[in-house]
Amino acid sequence: MEKAILTRLASKVINTPLMILPDKLDVILSVIGNRIGVSDNIDLITTEFQVAERKDVGSPSNVSVIPVHGSLVYRTHGLNTLSGLTSYDDIRNDFNAALESDSESIVFDIDSPGGEARGLMDLVDEIYNARGEKPIYAMANESAFSAAYAIASATDRIFLSRTAGVGSVGVIAVHMDQSKYDEKLGVKFTPVYAGARKTDLNPHQPLSSEAKGILQDEVAEHYELFTQTVARNRGMKVSQVKATEAGLFTGKKAVSIGFADEVRPFALVVGIAGKETIETIHNARSDQADKQFNEEVKDMNFEQLSKEHPELLAEIVTKTTDDVTKELSDKFDKEKTDLEDKLAQERDGRSDERKESKKEIAALQKSEAIRTEKELKSDAKEIWNEKLSESTIPDRLNDKVRNQVSHEDFIKDDQLDTEAFGKAVDAEIEDWESRGITSETSGFGVSVKDVEGENAKLKKEDQADEDLADEMFALSGGKKEVK
Repeated sequence: MEKAILTRLASKVINTPLMILPDKLDVILSVIGNRIGVSDNIDLITTEFQVAERKDVGSPSNVSVIPVHGSLVYRTHGLNTLSGLTSYDDIRNDFNAALESDSESIVFDIDSPGGEARGLMDLVDEIYNARGEKPIYAMANESAFSAAYAIASATDRIFLSRTAGVGSVGVIAVHMDQSKYDEKLGVKFTPVYAGARKTDLNPHQPLSSEAKGILQDEVAEHYELFTQTVARNRGMKVSQVKATEAGLFTGKKAVSIGFADEVRPFALVVGIAGKETIETIHNARSDQADKQFNEEVKDMNFEQLSKEHPELLAEIVTKTTDDVTKELSDKFDKEKTDLEDKLAQERDGRSDERKESKKEIAALQKSEAIRTEKELKSDAKEIWNEKLSESTIPDRLNDKVRNQVSHEDFIKDDQLDTEAFGKAVDAEIEDWESRGITSETSGFGVSVKDVEGENAKLKKEDQADEDLADEMFALSGGKKEVK
């Protein structure tokens, strides 16, 4: 076989991004790797390849079946008989013919490991943009990997058998360094060039780190386009597609991750294709999208929802707010109705309950008044304790000093004016100390003020508390206790 044919095949797999299964690439490389530059008397092993025959578009069931078999290339350049290659031009021509035919639907019969990246995405977009003209299906029969899966993803629905596989959404490129081979042949290639990057992927020299980086960037660029296209076609997120890490998925697993729609044999798929309409296709796609979306968001927390689905979060918040508002409104209306009914019953003669309520209120008021007074006294006592502990007045005179300033004179709106009360206490203590009434004096020390007896004063205050409470109780409708 002519070396030119081998060289042409090599140009399609060396130093160029590919969307193909790695093991299929290995087969191709094993065929051409050691034969470029070798004499014609070495036979080419061709048992790894089969001829790809184009099938007529159309079928008795009025379904156009388009074969997508073997390795996929942009153009065959006469290589069809060599390796069973299928070109994107062949697929495009068959697809356009099917659209213009009288067939009611189109099925891509796919059995391919993938192929070239060049020219693929334009074909994928053409198929995707034709959605709605006729129902378009893809059948993985038995493989739709990499570039072949990109074509399948552009259709309305993807079917596969129980043993069929899809996926391999990734990109690979290989550089062949044949400098050692050249050395064995005693041949040395010396490039003469202009432009620093001109010899980056030269097969007759090792791959430099700079050249590898450039090739890696090209692979990454194709990968972004590939994953974005599959995500658009399948109604998925790019992150979900990338999360597959170019893995291969068969049967139900492919359906569960969103890479296929149903597990069915090819014969049944052709039967379905002859019956469904654009409307049923749309409904099926909507149901699948809803299912995938629900699976995606069901375990999301608030932060994830706000970041990835702000519109959905806003809808949830609005609905929740409306539901809570309605619940509170209903609760308020019920309580209002219950209260009105209760008041009506009281107006109808059930005054005992009303009187009991008043007694309860009066008791609560009395209890509250006593509690408040105790708190005020406690606050005043704390101020006195603090001030006296810092003074030089003997402890035995503390109660007499306390009696000179009443906290009741500093109560406003049931609150003790601690600042004003504290100043008054300071002034009283200073008065006693200025007159020599300190712990350093030997006498008993007396104030010039007329001080009432401590016991009489305390008894009077306790009686005042009780009188105040009784008065409030009497005002509320109760009877004052007879002592």
